[in-house]
Amino acid sequence: MPRSDVNLKRAVLAVPGSSDKMITKARTIDVDEIFLDLEDSVSQTEKSLARSKVIGALLEGNFKTPQIAVRVNEQITSVGIKDVSAIVLQAGKSLNSLIIPKVETADQVFDLDKRLSDLEQSANLTIGSIKIQIQIESALGLSNITSIAGASKRITSLIFGPGDFAASLGMQVINIGENPINYPGTDAYHYVLFSILVAARANGLLAIDGPYSDISNTEGLKNRSNLSASLGYDGKWVIHPGQIETVNVAFTPSQKSFDLAAKVMNHFIEETNSKEQSGAFLFDGKMIDEASRKMAEGIYQKGIAGGLKPSIEGEKNG
Repeated sequence: MPRSDVNLKRAVLAVPGSSDKMITKARTIDVDEIFLDLEDSVSQTEKSLARSKVIGALLEGNFKTPQIAVRVNEQITSVGIKDVSAIVLQAGKSLNSLIIPKVETADQVFDLDKRLSDLEQSANLTIGSIKIQIQIESALGLSNITSIAGASKRITSLIFGPGDFAASLGMQVINIGENPINYPGTDAYHYVLFSILVAARANGLLAIDGPYSDISNTEGLKNRSNLSASLGYDGKWVIHPGQIETVNVAFTPSQKSFDLAAKVMNHFIEETNSKEQSGAFLFDGKMIDEASRKMAEGIYQKGIAGGLKPSIEGEKNG
């Protein structure tokens, strides 16, 4: 199933909703998406104040990014329910989506969908205009990923939450997004990432990897970003502006890969049009077929979305 018609989403910057300074700074940052956070980065004593600040920031606008989201608190809590109501009623026209943390069942999504429709009606918004992004952060959430992903047409993205997920399983992890202590392999999260990715693609959604908390470890961030990007993920959360460039590079095809993908597509089309029957063809000593074209097209589309253009040498890039 094709992915949702949404904008490019490589680096997604988290901004604490309780910090006026960080919200002001966020307005000037060029990044694919920013979300104002009301959950983990805000202390329990500041929840109400942060909600008011986020609503004010949404109404003021003037963010450089094309996409603004808000991560609300867990929807089984009164604080989380108040977050959704206040934001939609007071600033629903000023955001693109709500990020819903710790989702574990499809019923939670059904309930949220209904509440949003009622709130949209009260706020004179188009029913269905408030989109949602779902965060998977527990063993139960992952076990129900298929039903969760298909529970609402409002869903645009599935997001992996590595910190709470590691805690849910009892993994020995200190820094969010890193492998467990003494883990002998290279990727303890492969099954989780792949499961979320499959559910996302089956429902036409984006798949977004979670944050990497060791801000000083650029090489570690690069490795984790390359890993999820190579699987097919669309982007990754960042918790500091200094992480944006590393993530953007990982989730944008290289010029070399982009040009090669364009050439594969062009060669396949030329060969198909020049023969009575389409099928498999030789390209640089390798066989390519319709599946090859589809894979190349995926790389090409990501490159175009990331601002790449065919190189001068590739006049037949399509």
